[in-house]
Amino acid sequence: MATLPSTDIVSQISQLRIHPDNTCSQKPEEGAKLSSVDGGSPSLVRVTVPELHSPPGSTTGTIPGTGSASGACQPMAGSALPGIPQFPLFSLLPAELRLRIWHFSFLPQTIVLHTRRTHYADDIHLEQPKWQSHSSNPAALSVCVEARHAALRHYNVTLPLYAPSAHRHPLDVETNSERPGDLLPSRALYLSLEHDTVALLGDLHYTRLTKLLDWFRKMDLASPRHPTTQTKGLKRLAMSIAPWAHPVGAATLKAFARTVFADLEEFVLFLSADRMPPAEWRGGRCVLQEVSVDADYFRRFFMSRGRQFVDGDGWMQVGKKAMKVAEIQFLDG
Repeated sequence: MATLPSTDIVSQISQLRIHPDNTCSQKPEEGAKLSSVDGGSPSLVRVTVPELHSPPGSTTGTIPGTGSASGACQPMAGSALPGIPQFPLFSLLPAELRLRIWHFSFLPQTIVLHTRRTHYADDIHLEQPKWQSHSSNPAALSVCVEARHAALRHYNVTLPLYAPSAHRHPLDVETNSERPGDLLPSRALYLSLEHDTVALLGDLHYTRLTKLLDWFRKMDLASPRHPTTQTKGLKRLAMSIAPWAHPVGAATLKAFARTVFADLEEFVLFLSADRMPPAEWRGGRCVLQEVSVDADYFRRFFMSRGRQFVDGDGWMQVGKKAMKVAEIQFLDG
């Protein structure tokens, strides 16, 4: 049985963007030797594959729900990226092993959401407000049928996103987002309620916040989960300081902590009031970095509105544990 490469290949899988119709009729010959995928990288293990046989009960080449090998991921001719190590024998691994590798690529992500200012004429009576986002979907959803099938079981909620009509307005993100007129459905964003963090930008209206979390609970109830799993909706939420930056902000947050936020496992307050991500950011990574108490911006926050969020020797409890204070970073890649 072939020994898999180190976790480097897993991180590369999570970053690759490959055409969805990822098929190839040509396979490596049996008995082939794999000396080094990237020309001698110490992170890869040399393996010899004299012959690949499925273990008893294996579903090698088969995807749950399809019953055929057509969805087994195989390298597409010309799909190799310069400088990226390749593993051409991946499609010959047992299906159980391939699925485990895909699951290792489902890393926790921070999904960034924003909305227009509330005084514009969006329909406030909708069950779910119209959210916008520049966050990208996980790469595994676009690799092949097998990877997508596994990803859809992990990312169990599909959030519809909206955008202004590109036909009516130029593609200027900051301007487009604030112009009047109805927002049209644009795409869907896939996320895991258990593992992913949702970051909400700007001075968000409390009604929109409540509707979003209620919608997540309803979607969690509708998702095919284990019968013993309790339905609690989103578990990790990050919010801008903007909605709470007023004299009774901490008191309001405490009221939410006892009700709307009661089931949260993690609540992060980030020190940015921006309503939009940076204009140059297009679906890269969003990172929430816990603040340094020595940073000037943290001292300014603490001396102004920050003291009210302190409870005893630490930050007040929101959800199941004490909240965190962080800075939000928008990174490429």
